[in-house]
Amino acid sequence: MTYFGGSALPWTEDSQQRNTPIAVVGIGCRLPGADSAEALWEQLLGGTDAIRRVPEDRFSGAEGPAYDTWRGGFLDDVESFDAGFFGIAPQDAEVMDPQQRILLPVAWEALEDAGILPAEWGGARTAVYVGQAHGDNWDRTRDGRGDSLDLGCLVGTHQRSMLAGRLSYHLGLHGPSVTVDAAQASSLAALHLACLSLRAGESALALAGGANLILGPDATGMFDSAGVLSEAGRCAFGDAGADGFVRSDGVAVAVLKRLDRALADGDRVRAVILGSALSHDGADKGHLLDPSRVGQARAMRWAYEDAGVAPGEVDYVEAHGTGTRIDAVELGALGDVLAEGRRPGHRCLVGSAKSNIGHTEAAAGIVGVIKTVLCLEHGQVPPSLHFQKPSPGVDWARVPLAVPTSVEPLGTPGRRPTAAVNGQSISGVNAHVVLTRLDTPNTPDGAARDEGPWPLTLSAPSRAALDGLVRSYIAHLAPDGAGRHDRTRDICWTATTRRTRHAHRLTVHGSDHAELRGALLSLLGAPDDRVSASAEASAEDIAAAFPAAGAVVSLPAHPWQPVRHPLINSTDH
Repeated sequence: MTYFGGSALPWTEDSQQRNTPIAVVGIGCRLPGADSAEALWEQLLGGTDAIRRVPEDRFSGAEGPAYDTWRGGFLDDVESFDAGFFGIAPQDAEVMDPQQRILLPVAWEALEDAGILPAEWGGARTAVYVGQAHGDNWDRTRDGRGDSLDLGCLVGTHQRSMLAGRLSYHLGLHGPSVTVDAAQASSLAALHLACLSLRAGESALALAGGANLILGPDATGMFDSAGVLSEAGRCAFGDAGADGFVRSDGVAVAVLKRLDRALADGDRVRAVILGSALSHDGADKGHLLDPSRVGQARAMRWAYEDAGVAPGEVDYVEAHGTGTRIDAVELGALGDVLAEGRRPGHRCLVGSAKSNIGHTEAAAGIVGVIKTVLCLEHGQVPPSLHFQKPSPGVDWARVPLAVPTSVEPLGTPGRRPTAAVNGQSISGVNAHVVLTRLDTPNTPDGAARDEGPWPLTLSAPSRAALDGLVRSYIAHLAPDGAGRHDRTRDICWTATTRRTRHAHRLTVHGSDHAELRGALLSLLGAPDDRVSASAEASAEDIAAAFPAAGAVVSLPAHPWQPVRHPLINSTDH
């Protein structure tokens, strides 16, 4: 069987080859203006700028200059958390770093997006690598609790290792569990380590993610005094008027498997990681904090060597792209590498999600990977915002690069597209990841598509949560909803067989979106006895309804029931 450009898969189950491709089988995120990957894609396509002023309550109790003039990308609610779902006591949730609180549901959603059930990920040797660079919540906790600091505070917010450790504990994962700090390259470093773990056979499944929340003013103040924040309040990557970056919240997770195992398991392969590399600039620069063109180019070449890809074949690069002076260094390095062997007229598009949502710092790399996965799936590259006049620091006539200002096709017809994500950090770490997509649809052969009706089973831990989930599916199945392009059978198969079963359940039947939506509308708010009467399809019913496996598709997220846990600060006690 062939998957990549007519070439047979170059490994066997036991080969453990160094360059074994890795499948991205699930993604999840919380980003400014986007609480899911689907929402992020709509935001990117629409050219939405999610940057705004600091929320009024974010720095409450802090002393210092007027913070209300600062702009950035912020999550709407970092205080709410469904602690009960994860079995966390309220007093423990109170002192948990919100980065831990948000990472847990995002990871759960990424695993649900992959269609992997808890019994399966608990039984597998599952690795967790999470990038984190800032721990603002410790300062708030220390100042707010004074002499009442205890072990709960230590593990809840002071020990950064608990970001990965808590995720492994509450999801019951038994593989390596490591929090990675490589500054702004942290989550790409986490992804690279996860790929190495999978390739070595150390893990069968891996979560790679990053978390960044701006919970205090100190780091922002230091960046501001250094003159690297944008006075205009935007990341204008590659533009002559770029004057700095804006800081942003962000939490994102990708679920990974070896490609051969993902295909054997019938997983939906959202994208394929062909190779990756990390490097450090070493002494190839005048100052520790200076970016190095040579150092960045080195990581790029190592990644393409690892991937077995000629740099001249790359169609798109999601750049680090901060909108600062280092853009010229990054674009110069990309030009040095990507020009090698490139066909005349074959330009490489290069953009930055930071122009939409700002710089999510430790999470930026995995955010870039999620954007690139979406580009590969849709065959499109969204515009990079605020690019009006090309930076004079880049020799645009020499480098084969173009910053898209409107939606453009990814790659050329009849040819498998190749993309990459680039990252770097203040500490001198460089990261580069090379991705592509499967040439052939990853769907079961011979599966029926147009028959029905199909059973759609939904479940949640409470009746209120179940009603919320029903509303989400009603929106998803609407003519203009997110599920408009999905197959009805696959929606039903994924929801019925690839989702966790909770105490409150209902089942409806339909042959198309309209029938399913109508059936759900009729049950919304129905008495408990009516819902329980249609409660759950039996295993025999499911087997009869789905004689062959379907394909995993994206569905509404788990219906969280959050409780507010206010951020600890000096005004609260």
